[in-house]
Amino acid sequence: MSTKPPAKAFPPAIRRAGRRSPENVDTVSRATIADIPSWLEIVRQVEPLFGDMPMFDVTLKSNIARGSALCVRGADGAVLGGILLGGQAPDNWIRWLAVREAARGQGVGAALLTRVLEIWPGPCTISLATFGADSVGGRPARRLYERFGFVAGEMLARGPEGGTRQRYTLVRP
Repeated sequence: MSTKPPAKAFPPAIRRAGRRSPENVDTVSRATIADIPSWLEIVRQVEPLFGDMPMFDVTLKSNIARGSALCVRGADGAVLGGILLGGQAPDNWIRWLAVREAARGQGVGAALLTRVLEIWPGPCTISLATFGADSVGGRPARRLYERFGFVAGEMLARGPEGGTRQRYTLVRP
């Protein structure tokens, strides 16, 4: 008997949008404590871009306990991408989103955002802080958010690595 929480299949809209699902992966589900080592591998991959995240494991455990950590797993069980959710309706926040280097460009980030839109159907706002336009490494994330209808807003304080940050918001009527 499986102890994993129920999973949500990639919606057909992602396939229609020309994004392909990662090979042998078709679910977005709640993260579990067993996923933490795999998440931390992704953290190490993105720290050069995001900045140091020394307490990420504590934050992740809290989000897992609340059910606000979602992920996409590969056929081998490794986490390919994850997202941390926060805020309180109607003002929801995406607190963190990252995809493993080997899984980028395969629809993992789009699947995570699609699931978020299912969880928060509206009326609401969904906000996040992402990289400024001058961050070359952050451009794929900005394009992903824009593809989902998020709009660039005010500039925020610089990230821990010194890079610019900008708020993006999606208003759902």
